[in-house]
Amino acid sequence: MTITPRRAPSRSSRGRSRRPAPATTGRHTPAVRARARHAAEPAPALLEVAATTPAVDLGRGARRAPARGAYLGAAVLRCALYLGPLSVALAGGPSLGQVAWPVPLVTLLLGWTAAQALTCAGVAVARRTGVSAACRLVGAGFTAVSALWCALVWIAPAALLGPQRWLALVVGLGGLATLATVTAALVTRAEAAVVRWCVPCWALAAGTLAALAGRPVPGLPIGTLLPAAIVVALVRAFRPAMLCAARRPIRLIRPELRRAAAYLVVGASQAISVGLVWRAGPSGSTAPFWLPLLLAVPILEALIGWSTEAGPDRRGVTAVTLAGLLPPLALGVALAVVAARTEARAEVLALAGGTLLGGVFAVTYLLAARGRTGLAATLAIAPPLLTVSLKILPLPAAGPLPDAVGALAVTHLAGLLAVALTAADHRRTP
Repeated sequence: MTITPRRAPSRSSRGRSRRPAPATTGRHTPAVRARARHAAEPAPALLEVAATTPAVDLGRGARRAPARGAYLGAAVLRCALYLGPLSVALAGGPSLGQVAWPVPLVTLLLGWTAAQALTCAGVAVARRTGVSAACRLVGAGFTAVSALWCALVWIAPAALLGPQRWLALVVGLGGLATLATVTAALVTRAEAAVVRWCVPCWALAAGTLAALAGRPVPGLPIGTLLPAAIVVALVRAFRPAMLCAARRPIRLIRPELRRAAAYLVVGASQAISVGLVWRAGPSGSTAPFWLPLLLAVPILEALIGWSTEAGPDRRGVTAVTLAGLLPPLALGVALAVVAARTEARAEVLALAGGTLLGGVFAVTYLLAARGRTGLAATLAIAPPLLTVSLKILPLPAAGPLPDAVGALAVTHLAGLLAVALTAADHRRTP
């Protein structure tokens, strides 16, 4: 969400007589304090960064509330923006198949962690200093992450990269550039413009799917055009940083640093959880794992936008929110029970893990959108810690995939309780 800054008084208006502000009754004081506390909160990161639309100044002290249902259009726009990384992954499938498995996992860990932290910090900088400074912050952050990736490729043994070291370098840089494009678009609120420049990536992904279906497009060099399409979208997303005339210093206050650090923990934990479920699942069968996550993204965007706009202090909102978060838990547990009685046990367990992982993502982002970043970070890091604890404790070994599914189920249940308890606390409002 963004806050419309109040205009500074001009010279012509300073000399005018000021009318005394109307007295505020005691019963309105908590509402005024809640709005002031909400205006001081930085915007949530990545998936819920624009959950509400800014207010519109109508005159002296008057503001128009955002239109009901506006979050649906914003959610659809952000989902279209997220199709960029998905399209790049589809079009770059042949290259991903030629590198070792640590390459995409480490790229996801570095890129997703940086995207979460830089989106949170960038939105705060954009509100206070401007979109140019925020865009430069995102660019500097991803430049540092790209340099770290280059150093890792330089020192890593060939067994962790694949037969061609330069291909691993290019694959990692392409993934980081795609996530940097999405982050810059969210921070600068240029989602619609960047989506239009991502259309070439969509076209290349469609060409890849056509080739997999046995109908290749003649004369379409996907491997050659994909880097160019990534660079084109990247340049458009970072245009505010290039057109900056006067560069202002980028500063983050201590609450913003703590919030960005919490989102950094959330991003790293989510990437590790994805890696655990992916590596624990059956090799060569990734569709059951990724499908629930892809389906959960638009539902997650709409649920967070609606819940944030309505506010967590209403009983109806809390009931509907919990009702929307309960199906992933029920479906995931049901699939885990069915997996014990079927022959394709690993495939069904992978499907259960993806379903539960989408629910944990939803709970984490919803708590973060309500200002509970510390609790969200704790829940995000719980599945990896529980999975490691199950291997250390003297318990009968069930396997990596059942351990990951069990840890996700316990975390999802704890997240539902946390959402219900935070909704009952009227001291914090989004």
